[in-house]
Amino acid sequence: MKIQAFPRNLSLLASAFALIAFAPGCSVEVVDGDDSAGDGDTAGDDNGDDADDTTSGEDEVGTDDDTTDDGTTDDGTTDDGTTDDGTTDDGTTDDGTTTEGETGTEDCAIPDPGWGGQAAVGAPAPHFGGVNQYGEDVNICEYAGVPILIDTSAVWCGPCQMMSLCLGGQDNLCVELFGGNQGVMDVLINPLRAEIEADTFAWVTVITEDEGGSPPNNADAIAWDNNYPGPEKVWVVSDDAQNYYTHLPLMQFPSFWLIDEDMNWQDLDQMNVFNTVIQQHL
Repeated sequence: MKIQAFPRNLSLLASAFALIAFAPGCSVEVVDGDDSAGDGDTAGDDNGDDADDTTSGEDEVGTDDDTTDDGTTDDGTTDDGTTDDGTTDDGTTDDGTTTEGETGTEDCAIPDPGWGGQAAVGAPAPHFGGVNQYGEDVNICEYAGVPILIDTSAVWCGPCQMMSLCLGGQDNLCVELFGGNQGVMDVLINPLRAEIEADTFAWVTVITEDEGGSPPNNADAIAWDNNYPGPEKVWVVSDDAQNYYTHLPLMQFPSFWLIDEDMNWQDLDQMNVFNTVIQQHL
């Protein structure tokens, strides 16, 4: 769906939300190391895993002769492992150990760049995944082909809760979040809800901290969906390894990051990301 955008309002919408995002209690100080005090001021303990520990699934892999083999090997063990040509391996290998593939999804044709380095506009986005609020093992690469907005939130963050409820239908909270600007409903929220429902735009809420500021788990994602329900098609997934802390310039909650249809980072600027969504995807 395409709608007319109103350029004179775009910067106002973005700056209004930025002011909310910087509200007291919603900033985050990122430092190295793990958070033994549970105060939420650290960056987590995962600085470069190139696979998501919470996601398994089976990749489509080839055998040594480039044919597909998800079956039993000659010695009776299951083998979805790495082939001689270096393709991705996912599953139990001949020696009985479990390995994870690059994407954690069966049908993703786009290579996973892993979590090394910092996010950059135009660079491939890591294939974040985990168990969502419905108990499904999911990966954002399943959304390849449509734009994906990653919403990094914390359980304790009031504006994060409001954003979820806003998407879920509480229009009054939407207007409050965007500085009282009623135009946000026609320009952004209503078109965005329609695109999410039509599966032409994906929104993934990533829980990065629990109520005490420590790494979250799936129970936090389930509780979030129960307490602050958004649209049914919006996944809520806990970043239990806190990979996004080291990959993104995360400075406040909520923060929003846009991935394009080809799984590349499109916009990382908190003052502009909704402008990009409106101008190019709604």
